[in-house]
Amino acid sequence: MSNWECYNGTWKLGGVPVKVAPVQIQPYGNKDIPYEVAEEAYKEYAAQHGNGQTLERLCERGGFASSEMAILLYDRIKRLER
Repeated sequence: MSNWECYNGTWKLGGVPVKVAPVQIQPYGNKDIPYEVAEEAYKEYAAQHGNGQTLERLCERGGFASSEMAILLYDRIKRLER
């Protein structure tokens, strides 16, 4: 389970505020990512939140937010390193 949380724009890890960096969201251009990358992020999403919502359904709803994707992939790497 991830210890990341965000409330009113303040990110915390294990309850401790952390330094943040902006993520560029380009309103134009290709917003798609390789499905294989989304599958890896979804594996972590399912580990944290269950698989009540499939990856296909997430894609129908617009996919992961870029910040959510970054955290899921980071958490996935950390899980695989254990």
